[in-house]
Parts: sequence; structure tokens; C-alpha cells
Amino acid sequence: MKVKLFILLCFLFVLGNQAVVAQERTVEPEVGEPAVLRMVYTFTQQAVKDRESVYIADTMALEVGMNGSVYYDWNKNRRDSLAAVRFTEPVNHKITVSVDENALQSRLEAQKQVYDVLDASKGQSYRIYKKRDKGEIVTIDEGPLEGFGTTTYFQLTENIPPQAWTMTGDTSTVLNYLCQKASATFRGRTYVAWFTLDIPINDGPWKFYGLPGMILKVQDTEGQFCWEVIGLQNVRDEILIPTDRKKIPCNLKELSDFKRNKRRYISVGFVENGGVVYYRTKNPVTYFSLERGD
Repeated sequence: MKVKLFILLCFLFVLGNQAVVAQERTVEPEVGEPAVLRMVYTFTQQAVKDRESVYIADTMALEVGMNGSVYYDWNKNRRDSLAAVRFTEPVNHKITVSVDENALQSRLEAQKQVYDVLDASKGQSYRIYKKRDKGEIVTIDEGPLEGFGTTTYFQLTENIPPQAWTMTGDTSTVLNYLCQKASATFRGRTYVAWFTLDIPINDGPWKFYGLPGMILKVQDTEGQFCWEVIGLQNVRDEILIPTDRKKIPCNLKELSDFKRNKRRYISVGFVENGGVVYYRTKNPVTYFSLERGD
């Protein structure tokens, strides 16, 4: 009961301050809604490496407002900052790329020190914006380069109504919250979700929503994907779609194909002759498709 009262008070506070926030904006944002709560989840997915199953975990965040939310990789900014530092270290900024896998293998066998590994499959690069009141979900992801060093975004806009959840009557506890069980089929997979009425917000991680409380845990019945909450935080951030790059409209297949191609290769860098040489090679990890039929 205390949690419900707290959340409702947060909403009333945000509504009372929306007019002030609007006056402070210099550029009208594409979403522009204050968030009141941040849910932090562990996202675990199954993959295959050297013909054996492995599980890869990422920490994801969901920031929730009255009508919408944004879901993103909690550690992405830290990874990007570390990558930026790599390229400003006192090494000659001569960077070359090689596709000679034999040369890479000889360096690995000689146990030469690896300077850097560029792996587009690590972490999640997208941000998913839900507009629950409109049944619309917008995905913003890293797009192709345009010209030398000019980055872009892919923008995927989908009309996705709430999933058709079926309540089972079962209960469980997740992060000390009493939860109820529900199941639904979405994009070729069947999911089981645990949601709590103690946080009466119709939302959840990734593209899930449509239950009378926050989804704290959800996993597919094949055991390949799982989201589970590990923490909650109060926030006062705005939910804004980025405007710092050109956006390229795309469909789900175009976005999925682009991401799949990026994940096929990694580049291993070595300091050589005062510069860095990156050797491109096939990614040893293969990922399953989250959205089937794409």
C-alpha cells in the first residue's frame, strides 16, 4: 500500500511540474514527458559459441512516465566513454584494418598483447520508446555511416497494441514484490510474465506492456530470453527521442538485417609500428533472433 501511494504522489508531482518544464525547453522534443521511476533489469539471452550454449547478460533500464517510457542499455554510455578513451590514448592515430585472418591467428598464437576488440554484438545499441496511450513503439538504433565519420540513426516506428495476456492465478515474489503470473504470445514466441499491482503502471521491459501492474520478470518458454528486475530508482529525467543525428526510417526486417550483419564480425587490434592495426574476423558467437519472422 505504501508503494502505491508513493507512485501516485510521484505522478501528481510530475503533472504539477509539467508546465514549468515545458517553459524551460528551448527545442520542442519528439516525446518530452517526465519520467518518475527507473526500473533496472538483467537481460539474459542464450547464444552459441564454438557449438556450445552460452548465456550473455546485459543490464537494461526502463524509465517510465504517465503515458510512455524509454528502455535502453544501462551501461552503454560507460562503454562508449571507455571506447572514446581508447582512441585518445598516446598511440599514433594511424589506424588500419586488415582482413588477413592468418596474420591475426599468428599474433594470437604468439600471445601478442591485444590493444582493443571492436565487437558490435556486445551490449544493446537501441533505445525503445513506448507511447502507451497511442499503442506506438519507436525504436532508435545505430544506423549506417553517411560519408566519412557521419553517423546516423535507424528509426523503426511500429503500431503495437498491448499483448493479449492470459492470467493464470499463480503468484510469486520478485524483488520482495508480490507478483501475479500471465502469459502471451508475441512475435513468434510465448512468454510468461510476473507483474505486481504494488506498482500500478502498465509497462514492462523491451516491448512488453498491457498488464494492470509493472512487469518485473518475463521469459520465453524456450528459456532463450529472460528479463528480471534487480532494482528501482526515483528519477526526474525527461523521456526524449534523440535529435543529434539524421534518422533513417526503416522496417523491422531492414533493422534486423543490419544488426545481424554488424554482429557477424569482430575486429581485434594490436599496436604495430606506432599505430593500431585491426584484424577483422568472424564473430565466434551466434545469437538467436528475438523477433521471429523478421
